[in-house]
Amino acid sequence: MGKKQTKPSITFEFGIQKLEQIVKDLEQNNISLDEALNLFGEGIELVKQCNILLDSADAKVKVLLEDSMGQLVSEKFISGELES
Repeated sequence: MGKKQTKPSITFEFGIQKLEQIVKDLEQNNISLDEALNLFGEGIELVKQCNILLDSADAKVKVLLEDSMGQLVSEKFISGELES
């Protein structure tokens, strides 16, 4: 059975900012191999947390549609399909 995903304690925006900083640090030639590996590991964990946040946001997205009477109705958007 898969590991249950818990909500990360960071915001998506913070995660992206931190990832950008890690990429900049890794692009520098003056860091040790150990430091590079640590940063890489931290980056992988941030990507996982950001993916959990994106999955959660995706589950909440609603699409507004017009029904046959011209009224706007909202339906949950799930993986490219509308839920009735």
